[in-house]
Amino acid sequence: MKIPHFGLVRQYKNLKDELLDATDRALSTGQLVGGKYTKEFESWLAVKTKARYAITVHSGSQALEIIARYNISVHLGTSRSVLFPTIQLPNLTYPATLNAFINAGWNVELIDTDKNGIMNDKSRGPYVCLVGLYGRKPWPNLLSSYSSTTKGTRIIVDGAQHWLCADGDIGIGMAISFDPTKNLPSSGNGGAIVTNDEALYKFAANYKDNGKSTDFGVLGTNTKMSEQDCAQILVRTKYIDEWQERRHEIANYWIDCFKDLPLRCLTDTIGPHAHQKFVLYLPDRNSLHTHLLTDEIESKVHYEYTLGDLPISKNLVKPDMLGTSVMLSRGVLSLPIYPELTDDEVEYIMEKVIEYVDK
Repeated sequence: MKIPHFGLVRQYKNLKDELLDATDRALSTGQLVGGKYTKEFESWLAVKTKARYAITVHSGSQALEIIARYNISVHLGTSRSVLFPTIQLPNLTYPATLNAFINAGWNVELIDTDKNGIMNDKSRGPYVCLVGLYGRKPWPNLLSSYSSTTKGTRIIVDGAQHWLCADGDIGIGMAISFDPTKNLPSSGNGGAIVTNDEALYKFAANYKDNGKSTDFGVLGTNTKMSEQDCAQILVRTKYIDEWQERRHEIANYWIDCFKDLPLRCLTDTIGPHAHQKFVLYLPDRNSLHTHLLTDEIESKVHYEYTLGDLPISKNLVKPDMLGTSVMLSRGVLSLPIYPELTDDEVEYIMEKVIEYVDK
């Protein structure tokens, strides 16, 4: 029984006629960017995330960098200091999060995480970027309380993995990814910014179009989702709630099956979770990876290195080598989890994990 880590081929087969029809409708208009499908998708996204504004861009990384650039301009415009601000990031996440802030000119401090990979909620810098690692909502019931300057902490949210359970907790602004590996995938690439801040929305709309709305008086770039991508992703929005229910079902089943094994599920049933990944932690994860691969089950490591391990972090403040985030990176392993998995495949994966432990 061969089980790939991602279910993109299966999803396409299920939606092929609808996706091809959407592509034809989008291309037939002759307006390939910024048309009705883009506007319709942005409207859907604002409602889904309980935000006042949503604006699409080329990728989740670009979305986060635009939010970072906006907040640099706010900081330098109001601060008496000419120094660039420092933002705290969790030490365990994909490097795109770090790259976005470095590219925007921020100073970065890397903060250790808890046992589930979420940045310690005692972190209270003037700027904090929360990451919902693997789909877990960070700082439940706290994010909104610290999302304004009146509380002394300005929060930016990297929602690439958890945005479907954010429930309005979007801080100053939240970046979303529609990478093909995400819960709501684009056929190519795509990302978005959702926010309640009108000034951020206007900044992003101008920045993504090379500063056109200000007569090119400010810097910008060209970063858009195509009409074709938006038309196709609108097809997928019809199924996203159903897909999420299936992810929850699989995750809860495995959590129950694995609860007495000498390993730990980083996904649990406590608090909101989008189940973007199902991650196990065990000291010898490479042996389990090999065992599963022998049985044609593709697992992956998310993530093998912490941000502090990367060469670009050489001069950054970071946790020491005994930090929780470092420990996690040495033992995490992601199982396939997508709605198109059959019940037999879910059982087979479970059996092979237990078989490994019993050995």
